[in-house]
Amino acid sequence: MTNSSLVYNRRNGTQRRRRRTSSRQRREWRDGYLLVAPALVLFVLLVVYPMFNTVYLSLFNYGLTDARIRFIGINNFIELTGDGVFWRSLRNNFTILVVSVVVQVGLGIILAALIDRGIRWGKGVARTLNFAPVVMSAVAVGILWQLIYDPTVGLANRFVNLLGLDPPSQGWLGDPRLVIYSILVVACWQYTGYVMIIVLAGIQSVSQELYEAAAIDGATEIQKFFSVTLPSIRNVIIAVVLITMIGAMKVFDLVYILTRGGPANASQVMGTYIYYNAFTINRAGYASAISVVLLGFALILGFLQLRLSYRPSEEA
Repeated sequence: MTNSSLVYNRRNGTQRRRRRTSSRQRREWRDGYLLVAPALVLFVLLVVYPMFNTVYLSLFNYGLTDARIRFIGINNFIELTGDGVFWRSLRNNFTILVVSVVVQVGLGIILAALIDRGIRWGKGVARTLNFAPVVMSAVAVGILWQLIYDPTVGLANRFVNLLGLDPPSQGWLGDPRLVIYSILVVACWQYTGYVMIIVLAGIQSVSQELYEAAAIDGATEIQKFFSVTLPSIRNVIIAVVLITMIGAMKVFDLVYILTRGGPANASQVMGTYIYYNAFTINRAGYASAISVVLLGFALILGFLQLRLSYRPSEEA
């Protein structure tokens, strides 16, 4: 066989292998797309379409019972700039966001550290007790805390009386100055256990060799916590902070069950104000405009979460 024949055969063999590889890749891609297609269709129908439809409807003046709708451009957004209740609801959302991050994440980290290294017996019971409020429905939590805050038979007033103080004359949920903080107590009570469980899982994944090395260097438990535990669970803390922030921006159920945004809109948040405009006063177009603003904040927080989550791998 001549050299030219050998070269020709090698080239032919290489081309056949490439064709087989290309055909295999196309089959893998096709199978992959077929597997992803059902989830992608649901995502488009349940997430993408409602999102764009909300933006579209925010440009119209209409109600859910109206037969005709009227295009008004950005007038709904212009009206938002002068709506005092909208700005109050936005301020309440950010108040809930800041307090939730500080209290829920702070307490969650402390409780997780105590359960992991500060408690020798009953760790399972401690985890269960702290996580129990998380699995309770918002309706059950709301009714429970309405009883606790009740001016006549509630435990909150009795506790304040034991301290020698006077409870609020208008009630915990009836005082415009206290109502948002009363709701925050409920939210922190319910969701701190969720943060605790996630952080505890992160702490338990930290290598024991790091703690042993710190102990050899003479570090105390508190020093181990700040020099070993916290740096090792940095990504976990970032995740729970962002999850808490997103939850604070879309809060609805607890506020609606406890106060429905009252008294005098003092506890109104964006979620309840959207509901009020869409279903109570039949201004679905205006409610859509508020939803677009809320969507904007959610997208910003989601983008921030992606950036912070992928940063360590990019640096590596």
